[in-house]
Amino acid sequence: MRAVLIKGESRYEALRVFMDEIGEALAARGYEVDVIDAQTEPDLHGVLAQAAAGRETSLVFTFSILGDYRDPDGRSLGQVFGAPHVVQYVDYPLTHWVALDRTAPDTALLMIDESHVASVAAIYGAERFAHLGFSPHGAIGQVVAPAADPAAFVRERPIPILFAGSFYEPRPPWWESQAPAIVSIFRRAAELALAHDIVPALGALDAALAEHGIDPTGPDVGEFRKLATHVHEHVRAHRRLQALTVAAELGLPVHVYGRGFEHDRFPGFIYGGEADIGQVTRLMAQSRMVLNINANFGAGSHERPLMALLAGAAAASDVSSFYEAQFEPGVGLATYRWSRLEDDLGQIGRLARDPEALHAMAQAGQAQVAARHRWAHRIDAILAAAEAARARALA
Repeated sequence: MRAVLIKGESRYEALRVFMDEIGEALAARGYEVDVIDAQTEPDLHGVLAQAAAGRETSLVFTFSILGDYRDPDGRSLGQVFGAPHVVQYVDYPLTHWVALDRTAPDTALLMIDESHVASVAAIYGAERFAHLGFSPHGAIGQVVAPAADPAAFVRERPIPILFAGSFYEPRPPWWESQAPAIVSIFRRAAELALAHDIVPALGALDAALAEHGIDPTGPDVGEFRKLATHVHEHVRAHRRLQALTVAAELGLPVHVYGRGFEHDRFPGFIYGGEADIGQVTRLMAQSRMVLNINANFGAGSHERPLMALLAGAAAASDVSSFYEAQFEPGVGLATYRWSRLEDDLGQIGRLARDPEALHAMAQAGQAQVAARHRWAHRIDAILAAAEAARARALA
């Protein structure tokens, strides 16, 4: 059995490290694993053709890229290798609608949020791709056991609260430069998305269309619905600013690492500069708690809370149905709601000052992640997606 993994560009190198762990997990299952780095290959067509020539391949896997690949003869990546191509999206998939439009129908797609699966199916149809499925993020890194007692836990972890991620400067949204009818629809969609703890971007846009007398399932509306990505981007930037602003106002002792924080917008925060995913993993092992902002992934996951727990820290994130199903609230993971943000972040601040509670949460959360939420635990979903695509090709 042979798996071909193709790496691409990645902010903070995260996807490239994810791919390394997937490769290790497949190798542990008996696969011969070949890795191609598309970022460094000047002749990708030639490299892919050479990798495919004369060798049987069981599956090809990528993160968010090359579903729309065609070689000089017009063949998809799956056709080049004669094997199922599985693409895992780890962000909002409609951001990639141009690539999705061009993605070969023999491609299997996985997404980290169940509402993303539903959105792609709603716009493209459930049969447009060889497979659509849900597969959440996995934690990366090694298990770093919390210290044996709460006092040592605090002493060995000097960072009270870590936030690792980019700052998105809110800008006038795309729709403000459009025709008045479009402005009205999108303003309402954004209002609906921000009015509740969890509303998928496409769901908010569809509701706004219906309020304006437009059937979102109408034959001429599909292309317009892809623009739900603008609702997603607006909500993500707004809520990240909102959470960080409230955290600063409450005086939470947050250490920030990431792009876009070269300003004094959040007084009291300690800014450590940019950090790649390897540095973030090490910082988590020095942290008592990691704060995550999961906005627009209300039925799925982000890798940061899972990584934090594996690294022996406690973790706090905005709610999602995935976290609610996988972690006992307040035991393995702390959560907050947008509808009561100030109260919930205040409670998280009190938790950060409680060594016994932090230590217990870190221990409980780590046990759950180590047992169920590493990339090795996601291999079954990848292999099932490949098998579904293979079965469809043979049907």
